[in-house]
Amino acid sequence: MSEKRKPAIRQRPIQVKFFVDERELGLIKANMAQLGIENMSAYLRQVAIDRYEKKPDMPERRETKNP
Repeated sequence: MSEKRKPAIRQRPIQVKFFVDERELGLIKANMAQLGIENMSAYLRQVAIDRYEKKPDMPERRETKNP
C-alpha cells in the first residue's frame, strides 16, 4: 500500500505569467547561457527584482502623438 505524499509548501505561492515571442525567448536563453544559468524561473525573477540590463523597448506601451 502506498502512502500519499503531502504537497510541499511553496516558498513562493504566487505564480506570474507573461508571453514572449520566439526572438525574445531566444534572447532570454542566450543571456542565461552566457551566465551559465539553467533555471529560467530563478533567472527571470532575479532580473525582474534586481535590475534592468537596458531600458525595455515596449512599442505597445508607447504613446502615439496625434497630428
